[in-house]
Amino acid sequence: MEDKNSNKLSDDYQESTCSIQCDTLLQRNQSIVNDYFKFCSTQLVLPILNFNTKQLHLYGYSKSNTEAKKRFLELQTELLVENTKKQKIENNTCWWYEAWDGTWRLYNTQITNEIEDYYKLNIYNFTLINELGENISIDINKMEEIYGQRIKRIRRSKIDEQQPPYWTLTPLNFEKFILDNKSDEYISIKDNFDKTMRGLYIMLISIERIQNLLLFKQFCVLHEDFIDRYGKEDNGTMRFLYHGCPELASKKIMEKGFNRSYCGINEFQLHHAQLD
Repeated sequence: MEDKNSNKLSDDYQESTCSIQCDTLLQRNQSIVNDYFKFCSTQLVLPILNFNTKQLHLYGYSKSNTEAKKRFLELQTELLVENTKKQKIENNTCWWYEAWDGTWRLYNTQITNEIEDYYKLNIYNFTLINELGENISIDINKMEEIYGQRIKRIRRSKIDEQQPPYWTLTPLNFEKFILDNKSDEYISIKDNFDKTMRGLYIMLISIERIQNLLLFKQFCVLHEDFIDRYGKEDNGTMRFLYHGCPELASKKIMEKGFNRSYCGINEFQLHHAQLD
């Protein structure tokens, strides 16, 4: 007799992939890789690192893969920050290049330091040998890496230790990431939202994490001030609020934070309702 639950589990078994941003650092830190493999073992996930394609392949059940992927992203961030302290990367600076799939990937420590040295000397056109042995040209004015007919965009960014470890490492100050609906982060936000909104909406389409480092640092300063004033009970009076608004307004809020000048029809309706 066929077990339906068994078939359901089999259908949930899948392959997930994740970009390797710190390939050189990972290859030099076998103990960290071993610890990660042990973590995957506890999640019943088979991890395969492919340094040629800079991809981590995870084989396991959906929820377990999500946890393994999240831990790998955290590990890379921790590893990069720790390496910055040890290797003394110039001014905690990272240089990135845009890969063929549109994602941003880190140059290794040696290339990063070479580019930064030229940058500080105001030398904006020079050649380097990359990890593949290619003789590439760097144009700082255009922020491009050039090899024959191939042109890649490049970026310069600073490592900020205040950035949450679960954030995806990125050279962009503002970026959005769609959360996996099976991840702990997604589930916790949805559960919190449903405490007051369950039954009042038809469908939850997606949840995105907004990574805006400038706004996050401003929040941290205000949060510390509130803790000093009101104590640590209830985490310094911190609350989760959900705000509905048109898409144009939401984009401005995500980029620059809340501002009364963004208020429009929603504020008018609220005031009108209060007057009635």
